[in-house]
Amino acid sequence: MQKPFMILFYEDEKPMDYRCIQRFIRAFPKSYQNVVERTIRKSERLDKATFGSNLAELMPSFQMTRAGAFYGLGITEKGTPIDPNNVINLCWNEVGEELQELKDYIKKNASCPRSRVMTDLSPKSRENVVKVTAQLFEKLKTLYVRSSQVGRVGATKVLFAALPEIAVPVDNLEWRQVFKTDSYGEILTTMTSEIIEWEKIVHKRLETLSPLATTTLPSIYNILAMAARDLTKANW
Repeated sequence: MQKPFMILFYEDEKPMDYRCIQRFIRAFPKSYQNVVERTIRKSERLDKATFGSNLAELMPSFQMTRAGAFYGLGITEKGTPIDPNNVINLCWNEVGEELQELKDYIKKNASCPRSRVMTDLSPKSRENVVKVTAQLFEKLKTLYVRSSQVGRVGATKVLFAALPEIAVPVDNLEWRQVFKTDSYGEILTTMTSEIIEWEKIVHKRLETLSPLATTTLPSIYNILAMAARDLTKANW
């Protein structure tokens, strides 16, 4: 059964007005949006160096570097990763080859702009992309970095660093409150279905609402998913 749409639609099932979506996007910190835009641009071609650079720049923006697997991860002014836990190498050794294979598969099967891969792939290709991405998520979330696991939050953000055209980064409140599922594949499928339905009703392409020159549907959807959190329950 299709999960109810919760991000681009209100509880009465009416679609969110596109002008409201624009306000949410524009209200988000510009520094964060700039990091996301650079991540999208750099990851068009994926290798270990790009993966490491993206992860080292992205994780501090997600506030993932204060403790745990990504503790101390950062990037110098010259673009060199600072990685005391060796988490970049560990993640790349675990899934790097498969990430590159998935990136190649998408390029071969997508005749659409990169920003719209999740909605414009054929249903069969999309199903395969979701399946493989979910498998990579499962590998990453149980990966140990010293005494800490990458975990489900970290896993989605590692995937976003490599595949921002596919992956949506999901924080703890989104897992518990917004999506209410343990299945990353289900989140990706629901996201795609919701965007397709919203665009069909509103007659707008979601990516055109972003002020950024380079964006993806998951990166926009993530901003709206974060806006849907109840921050008063952040500690429950």
